[in-house]
Amino acid sequence: MKLISLLPDTKPVVSSGGMRATKQSGNEDKEWFAGDCNRKKAEELLLRVNKDGAFLIRHSSAQSSRQPYTLAVLYQQKVYNVPIRFIGETQGYALGKEGKTNEEIFNSLDEMISHHKNNQLLLIDSKSQAKQTTYLTHAERP
Repeated sequence: MKLISLLPDTKPVVSSGGMRATKQSGNEDKEWFAGDCNRKKAEELLLRVNKDGAFLIRHSSAQSSRQPYTLAVLYQQKVYNVPIRFIGETQGYALGKEGKTNEEIFNSLDEMISHHKNNQLLLIDSKSQAKQTTYLTHAERP
């Protein structure tokens, strides 16, 4: 069986092996996926929603294969932009900057979101280093 997957602005990916071709696609129809929404637009949308735990995932401004996405989360009138890294060795996703000791790795963005709907997500203010925690509660997209 051959799978054909269309990634945004790329040629079709054909794979006889199966799962790998769809690994980084298939998010386009998710309620939380904002695609090419930029940081400013994502922040405006979440501030308008004005509910702690409102979130979306967008393509990262860096647009690198190692950090393909950003999780934007609203908590106490502040939007936190958390990098989502793709770990090539495990073919999984991890939140935040590299170098953490107890890193959680998820098989998919769906799995990551489901986990943080039930387990608190650590948010760190980049300026003050203040730490907050929240659950992902309200999926949003433009």
